[in-house]
Formats: sequence, C-alpha cells, structure tokens
Amino acid sequence: MSEMWINMGPQHPMTHGLWNLRVRIDGEMIRDVDPEIGYLHRGIEKISEDRHYNEVITLMDRCCYVAGFAWEHLYILAAEQALHVTPPERAEYLRTMSDELQRIASHLMWYAAFVQDLGLMSPFLYGMRDRDLVLDLLQDYTGARMTYEYMRVGGVRSDLPAGFTDRARKVLDWLSDRFHEYDQLCLGSAIFRKRCDGLGVLRANDAVAHGVTGPMLRSAGLKRDLRKDRPYAAYDRLEFDVALADGADVTARYLVRMEELRQSVRIVRQVLDWLDRHPGPSVADRLPRWLGAPYAPIGNEGYLLKRSYPKGIGFSSVEEPHGEAQAYVVNDGGEHPYRVKFRSPVFANISAARQYLVGYHVADIPPIMGSVDVCVGEVDR
Repeated sequence: MSEMWINMGPQHPMTHGLWNLRVRIDGEMIRDVDPEIGYLHRGIEKISEDRHYNEVITLMDRCCYVAGFAWEHLYILAAEQALHVTPPERAEYLRTMSDELQRIASHLMWYAAFVQDLGLMSPFLYGMRDRDLVLDLLQDYTGARMTYEYMRVGGVRSDLPAGFTDRARKVLDWLSDRFHEYDQLCLGSAIFRKRCDGLGVLRANDAVAHGVTGPMLRSAGLKRDLRKDRPYAAYDRLEFDVALADGADVTARYLVRMEELRQSVRIVRQVLDWLDRHPGPSVADRLPRWLGAPYAPIGNEGYLLKRSYPKGIGFSSVEEPHGEAQAYVVNDGGEHPYRVKFRSPVFANISAARQYLVGYHVADIPPIMGSVDVCVGEVDR
C-alpha cells in the first residue's frame, strides 16, 4: 500500500501553535487531512462562569495571544447587553482604535511568520520590527504589550496619556510607507509567486458551507465584514473599504490582509482626529456599584448580603483579525455570568482544511496553512 498517515504536529514549525495536522499522503500528494485540536484547552468558558464580570477580561487576552483586544471587545459587548449597561461615546472610539491597532499588530505577526515559512527572511525581520512599534503604542496607554485588560463593562480602564495621538500618527505614517515595501518584497519575488499562486483554493460556496469567515472568505470575493454589515462601537461613523480579492488562493489571502492593514491605518487616523476634538468621559457615569464587587455591605443581621441584579442575555459578534467571533453571556441576576460561550473563527477555518489541502503536495502545506493564520489559543480556549 503506497498511502500512509503522517503527523505534522503537535510540535512542528508549520503549526504555529500546539495542534496536530494528520495528513494521508500518496508519495508527495495529499489525499486526506484530519486536524487534531485540544492540546491547549484551558476551560476558559467554564472558568468565566466563576468570575465577576470584569474579572473575565483577564481571560479574554489569553483566548488569542495576537488579538487580545478583539476578544476583550467581544466579551464586553455581550456582557454590557446582558447587564443593561451603555458605554459613553468616547469609550466606543477608544475601543475601535484599540481593535484596529490590534488588527495591525496581528496582521504584521501573520505576515512575518508567513513569509518566513516561504524562506523570505528579510520580510520577516521587517514585519517584526514594525509590529514592535504598534506594541509600543498599545503599551503606552494600557501598560502591556499583549495582555492588556483594558476594556471594562461600561467603558475602558483609562483614557489616553498626553501626546499619544501625535505619537500614534508618526507610527501610522511609518507603516503606510512600509506596506508598499512589503508588496515589493513579496509580490515581486518569484519564489513567493511560485509557492502561493493557485494554491489552497477555497471558493466562496465551500467557505460559506464550512462557516469560514474573515480574510479567507473575502479572498474568495464575498464581501462580508461585520464592521460594515452589523456595525458596532464607532464603525458606523467611520469611512473605510472592505478588502476583497477573487483568487481564493494563498496569494489572494495575502492581498486581502495587506489591504486590511491599509484600511486599519485609515480608520485609526479618523479615530485619533475625533478623540482630539471630543474630550469626555471614558466610562459610564451610571455604572452599578456592585460591578466587580461580590457582596453588599454588612446588613443589620451582621453578615454580608449577596446582591441581586437585573437579569439579561447578551449576544455579540465582532470582526476580529481572523474572522467573525461571537459571544453569548447569560446574566441570571447573580454575581457571575451564568453561562459564557464563544465562537472562534479559526476553529471553522481549520475545520475546513480538507477543502483547501487535498490534492496539493506536502511541501504546499506550510504556505497554505500560513495563509489561514492559525491562532490555537482561541480554537481550544
């Protein structure tokens, strides 16, 4: 029998995380694949049900280690709906800015890892260098580079420090000039084109059938972006375009993400201008006093009284860097969320691996899976 199964993982440079891709091969041809996940499961959804609402935010940064802000925002939107809390407008803009800076940092991380898989070392160094500038900005107003714990039910933890908007604009100017260089290094490389053009094709109908969203879906020509279709935060007040391509292959996914980088810079510039012109509170002024506190003051009987809160259900969807993430939060009037459930876009993207890997060569797996942009933390949770 000429066919055999091989394991690419759980410790393999291609995986970019702790998961395993079982591949059935016939010589160098891929006949079947079977993604295996669960190596990084930490029980985040269940742990969230034993934390106060703002304490859950600490876990959100660990869901996806390159898109922490997106997951913070996802949970916060559902929690605020369940708790009947409305944030001030300035907080909405600060959250939008954070989401887009995070999208830039995430896509730069993807770019650096992706081109290195193709053997292009210089673009890897440039991508990591430029990502560091964005992380410096995030650290400037959150105090952290990856685990921010910045968003809160009803707003954000703190406003921007003095001079931040000017520093941010300088970084955006630098990045805008670099994106053209990225295209020259990649699209102008014969190695890049030979290893990417026509590989990993996932057409729009197959993507929809498997629940694939985000850049992978838009690279197949389907114009689907929650920031436009179901705007949240301040996106309905900002001008930007949805990045599209029609090749449905690895190169098309590269083109979509590069255009998303440009559009994110465009969005952040508008947000910075708005923040300069509109000072105001960054947290709701009518937050329930119980938020984050497990018990009421001592009662007449001399012991701590448990609080009782208005009940509610919250559901949210956000366009995180990998696709559409969803959250479901149930507030039963207790101190903690009664139920927390998340939907990871990367889970769906990996689950469709058979559609875009079978029929190609083993050597094609790194560029194809690199174009998927796998974050195992949000898959396993």
